[in-house]
Amino acid sequence: MPFCKHELDLGIKRLEEFGLEPVIMPNSLKDMDYLFNHPEERAADLKQAFLDDSIKGIICAIGGDDTYKTFEYLMEDQEFITAVKEHPKIFTGFSDTTNNHLMLNRLGLSTFYGPCFLVDIAELDKEMLPYTKESFKRFFKEENGYEIKSSPIWYTDRASY
Repeated sequence: MPFCKHELDLGIKRLEEFGLEPVIMPNSLKDMDYLFNHPEERAADLKQAFLDDSIKGIICAIGGDDTYKTFEYLMEDQEFITAVKEHPKIFTGFSDTTNNHLMLNRLGLSTFYGPCFLVDIAELDKEMLPYTKESFKRFFKEENGYEIKSSPIWYTDRASY
C-alpha cells in the first residue's frame, strides 16, 4: 500500500538486520477495500505461508477486524489443516488477529501474542523499542524457559518515551 511504503521498507530492513529473509505474501499489499471484500485471498496467503517450507515464521502485518471471515476458507480446508500440523511455524501478532491465534491453537499450534509488523517491527523511530527488540530476538533462541518481565518503560505515545 503506497501510504505505508516507508514503513514496509523500514520493516524489511530491520528484519534483514536480524538475519531474516522477509517474504511478502501476494495479497498482503493490496488495498484495504480489496482485502475487506476478498477474505479468501487473505486466507490463501496464510495457507501459502504454511505450505512453504522456506518460510519459518509468520508476522502479521497488523490486526484486521474482519480476520474471522477467513475461517470458512481455512478451517474447512484439509490441506491447510494438515500444513499447520505438519509444518509448524512461529506465528506472531496481536489485536484482531487473536482470531488467528485461536484458530491455530485449535489446530495444535502454540503462537505468540506479540509483535506485529507495522506497529512493532516497522516502528517509526530510529530503532525498535528495546523491550520489543529483545522480546522479538527470543523467537530465535532455543530456551527451555525464561521469566517474562515487564518493560522498564511505559509511555502513552512515542513522544513521551
